[in-house]
Amino acid sequence: MPLVTPGEMAQRADVIFICVPDRAIGDVAEDLAAEAVRSGIDVRGKFVYHVSGSAQVSVLAPLAALGMEVGSLHPLQSFAAPRDNLANIGMAVDGTPKAQALANDLARLAGAVPFNVPAEERAAYHAAACFCSNYAVTVVALAQKLFSRWAQSEEEAFKLLLPLFNGTANNLQKADTAVQALTGPIVRGDAVTVKAHLAALPQEFLSAYCALGRETVKLAAENGSITPSAAAEMESLLTEATK
Repeated sequence: MPLVTPGEMAQRADVIFICVPDRAIGDVAEDLAAEAVRSGIDVRGKFVYHVSGSAQVSVLAPLAALGMEVGSLHPLQSFAAPRDNLANIGMAVDGTPKAQALANDLARLAGAVPFNVPAEERAAYHAAACFCSNYAVTVVALAQKLFSRWAQSEEEAFKLLLPLFNGTANNLQKADTAVQALTGPIVRGDAVTVKAHLAALPQEFLSAYCALGRETVKLAAENGSITPSAAAEMESLLTEATK
């Protein structure tokens, strides 16, 4: 049950955050704007933000039309569990000039690091976040499923794999860029091992392994870890395996 009505919130608050699923942001903005008009509340100069990574600020247009400063402030972090602080977390900022200025101040006040993502690039920015967070979980889940044949259960497989994942995360924390933490047969140019992987993997894992492998070949080649001929051999192996 809300502590205040939308009208009371619009009247009493100077800064409002809309923290709802993306599909509901526009509806909340429309409802809040309609309540402000019905109640005769002057919201000019007040600030309103959504916290979506992919939604544009234009979704708050009904409130902007009433003179509110509109913006977005998205924490670049996954929240599977509560956090007690936002220290060192990136905060994607966009909005009117005044909304951006306040968002930058609020982020820094929380110990976060603000950066600007313009409206036309919000979807690409959110996709980058999905690669880093959501898809990392997917990759671990694939490893867990495959590894479970040598464990008592998928739960035990996960527990056995977690130290490996944490070791990789630790390597990333010590690196300046992700590619510096790259290890494994591809970065060593070990085509024999990759070939053995492809022969041993169940069919259901092949497409994901090969897609990730081809991207790893590119990283290793860009980093100078493998020669062009080794990269070409790896690319050929990985491409042929899914034909």
